[in-house]
Amino acid sequence: MRFVGGNKWLALATGLMVACGGTSGEDTTTEGAGGSSADSATTSGAGAGANSGTGGEGVGAGGQGPGPEPAAACQQTTDAIVAATGNTITVSPGPDGQVEVEGQLRTLRAVVRDAMPGDTVLLEDGTYLLPEADPSGFSGVYITTPDITIRSASGDPRAVVLDSAYRIHGGQSAPITVAAAGVVLSGFTVRRSIFHLVHFWDDGDDAVVHDVILEDGGQQFMKASGGNVDGVTVSCSRFEMTDDGRDNVWGYGSQNGNTTCYTGGIDTHDATNWHVHDSSFVGIYCDASGVARPAHGRAPDARNGMTYQGGLAEHAIHMWDAPDGQGHVIERNVILDCARGIGIGFNAEVHDTLILNNMVSSRFAGAREHDVGISVMRAFDTLIANNTVVYTHPEAYPDGIEYRFSATAGVSVVNNLTNQRIRARDGATASLATNVDDADPAWFVDAAAGDLRLLSCDVAAVVDAGTATAEVTMDLDHDPREGALDIGADECTPAP
Repeated sequence: MRFVGGNKWLALATGLMVACGGTSGEDTTTEGAGGSSADSATTSGAGAGANSGTGGEGVGAGGQGPGPEPAAACQQTTDAIVAATGNTITVSPGPDGQVEVEGQLRTLRAVVRDAMPGDTVLLEDGTYLLPEADPSGFSGVYITTPDITIRSASGDPRAVVLDSAYRIHGGQSAPITVAAAGVVLSGFTVRRSIFHLVHFWDDGDDAVVHDVILEDGGQQFMKASGGNVDGVTVSCSRFEMTDDGRDNVWGYGSQNGNTTCYTGGIDTHDATNWHVHDSSFVGIYCDASGVARPAHGRAPDARNGMTYQGGLAEHAIHMWDAPDGQGHVIERNVILDCARGIGIGFNAEVHDTLILNNMVSSRFAGAREHDVGISVMRAFDTLIANNTVVYTHPEAYPDGIEYRFSATAGVSVVNNLTNQRIRARDGATASLATNVDDADPAWFVDAAAGDLRLLSCDVAAVVDAGTATAEVTMDLDHDPREGALDIGADECTPAP
């Protein structure tokens, strides 16, 4: 029997059960962009209206379709988060830009600021509109206290929405900034940011982002920058761009440059030991026929009124670097109709990364807006194993998997299933074994919709045709890989 979704991370309680109390104080923390922060904000900014996006394809956390659902092992992590609840601060939605705590109106920023290590900020169902910042202030949620949890009371990520509403929260700060260790975010939606939706800065180590929906980031939905952000786990979550979101993506630089569609899913710099698993990424791309977007989000006068259309978005998951012995694990994710799938490295070296059991699909033609499924660049000792990459458009981008640059060394490409090329570029070399690059979309349950599970176990080129690989012990659905391995992300199990 297949269990959709899941994770291996079950050690949550360690470090979270800290006795606590607290008193209110002035917020003197500094945002990543610099500046003194205060609990003062106006609520008169633009963009407070309802979300007019159309939604996605129904893949991923909390939903239906071929993506992971928060069941089985994913539910185990949810249960562990609930079990680790310490002192509770219960919050409910208030008027625009405010929340209610024990009958008092505050900002969510102030509530989180005053939380103590081990506290749980419990969000009741509803929509929380984050306020517009004063010209010299900040209004996003800025976490500088270690070992706190922010989660929904109901456990339903669609019932609790933190809405940035395309407002400015001070400088280039995100609706949620994590600058402390051991933070847990779980069971809610964060949406409609001009900048990133969740931004990790120095000291944001060992965070857990679980069963969170990230929707419509103007820049990369989740970003790690500055310092070394280590040991973050992203599990059972959903990253989605709606049609409305595409009309609000950042652009800057030349209109024909590489930054005209400055968004993406997860994007990390100077990060180590991240584990991204059992999550879905849907529709993260820019539309060449979409509206002309102003430079720098809500700055139509910037660059003398320059606007942008289309452009190549960042990958659904892009880890720019990792030193020797501190690589990443990217496994059991579903990536549907994104501009690019998984990217490792590019300008800097990335070591010791595992890319396992992911499904990447696209229905779009290869053009300026749509590119490769999996790409490793200046990668060392990296394993790309048992992934399925299928493009259904007759003029799709020709490569499913690429490895690039002559510096690349120790890369193994094993047991991958695709209908596009597996290609070396720019002098790269790799070890290839038992890959299939001529898959028929008819082999899968619904290739156009992104369900790349095998429709039948009678595909001789795939079933029991793989190479034994120690790192691959289960498939996308947590079904065990026993005996001869199937090629691709799905280990086919015949019906009883």
